[in-house]
This record gives sequence, C-alpha cells and structure tokens, in this order.
Amino acid sequence: MKKLLIASATVAAISLSGLTWAKPSGLGMRHHEPIKEMVKHLRGLELSDLQREEIKTLVSAFKDAHPRPERGAFEKPNFDFENATESQISTFVHSQIENRESKHFALAQLRHDIFNVLNEEQQAKVVAREKSREEKKAARGNKRRDASDEQKSQFAKRMNSEGKSKKFHGHGKGESSGKEHERNSMPFRGIALTDDQLAYLAELRESFKETSKANRETLRSFKDAQRDLIRSSSFSQDAWNALIAQYKDRLVSAGVEKAKQRQAMFAILTPQQQAELKAQREDARKLRDLLRS
Repeated sequence: MKKLLIASATVAAISLSGLTWAKPSGLGMRHHEPIKEMVKHLRGLELSDLQREEIKTLVSAFKDAHPRPERGAFEKPNFDFENATESQISTFVHSQIENRESKHFALAQLRHDIFNVLNEEQQAKVVAREKSREEKKAARGNKRRDASDEQKSQFAKRMNSEGKSKKFHGHGKGESSGKEHERNSMPFRGIALTDDQLAYLAELRESFKETSKANRETLRSFKDAQRDLIRSSSFSQDAWNALIAQYKDRLVSAGVEKAKQRQAMFAILTPQQQAELKAQREDARKLRDLLRS
C-alpha cells in the first residue's frame, strides 16, 4: 500500500493530463473530468445551436475513441517505492508520461477544436475568464503559503521555548493531536504525530522549498506553452510532440523530486502509524467505490 501511495503522489506531480481550457491537472483526475471542465467553461458564451451541435459531436467522438478505463488500470511499479533508487523512480515516471502521451494529445486536439468552434468574441471571453481565475488562484496560493510559513514559524518558536530539540530522535514522545497537526499544515492528516516528528517534517519541508518552487515554475511554464500552442493555428501532432520533448526531462525530474520528498516523509512514521495511514486510505478507496457503483 505504501508503495502505491508514494507512486500515486509521484505521478500526480507530472502535470500532463486533465487538460481543460489551459491547465493540465494531476494524472489521478478521473478519465472524463477534463471534458466536464471544458464544458463548464462554455457557460455564458451564448452558443448558437450549430455551435452546440459541433461541440457535442467533438465530445462524443472523443469519448468513443477513448472509453473510460477499467478500475485498477493505474500502473503499479514493480519495485518497492519506499526503498527505490532514483534511477528506478526516474524510469517509472518516464514510462508513465510516455504511456499517456496519445491521450494527452487527444485531449489537446479536443481543446483546440472546441476553441476554434467559438467566434472571436467568445474566444476573448474565455481568455479573460481564464486570466481572472489564474490571478485568483495565484492569490489564494500565496495566501496559503504565507499562512503555512507563519504557522511553521510559530511551531518552531514553541518548540524552542519548551526546550525541545528540532532534530528527530525517535517516535512516541510528546504526541500531538490530529487537530494541532492540521493547524501546522503538515501531511498525514488524522495521524497523531509526535512533536519530534512534526519538527522533523517542518525541517524537511523547509529543505524542499526551493526545489518545489522551481518545479512549480517549470510546470507553470509548461502549462502556458501548452495553452499557447493549443490556441494557435500552428497546432499539430508534430508541434505537440516537440513541446513534450522539450519539457520531458524537467517533468521527470519534478516527479523524481516529489517521490524523494515523499520517501523522506514516510520514513518518519512508525509501523503503527503506517498501518493507520493504510487503513485510512483503504476506507477512502471503499467510499470512492460506492460512488462508482
């Protein structure tokens, strides 16, 4: 289970699927969720009956050509992610990207075709809405990061005032409640972490900060390049492949770094905490299955 949890987080770091109007989302996104996003952003554009029929035909053709995959189609690694080498992770992430390339292009083609069904005024409205959403999203992200930094600073001050070491010495000392854990914006929600574990997680997250920021900038640049190509008259299979090739190494690197970060964080959990986390994820999976049935 731990192997799959880390693998899922790693693949989710590669923003190559879930194409909506301009943004790729995580690979864990449900198969036809990107299409729902596309349709949602058509609201208020006063589409003509002819435009609606054209878009309906495009969407139907895509769904027929790309049926929803069976449950469990997610490729699991054939090695233990907990102890995987960087080379093993890199190979796995690279294969995940390549295995999805045809679907990614099909979604990009659909976006391109739908965008071109719109007239100039409608296209301009789509672009303006997207810009507004991106600005709001960036503002929320900055606010969350600022709040998280402040929380971590306050936590560090409390640890120092209590005379506790910021180094990780072991498990089972000074357990913190789940609510306190959530207030400090740490992972493993619902798992009672010790103060030592929380302090070590804070140190790890701080050490990841610059790399994570660089990876976010890479993914942002990639997303912008996708959007510009999809909306341009030069969009084609060859142009798309060239864009993927240009960014592939950096995307793989981002996935590898995310996996290494997850490995480091999972390593601080005790066997009991790992079992608790496994049970939580299994319960969540069963609830998702209820929605699929």
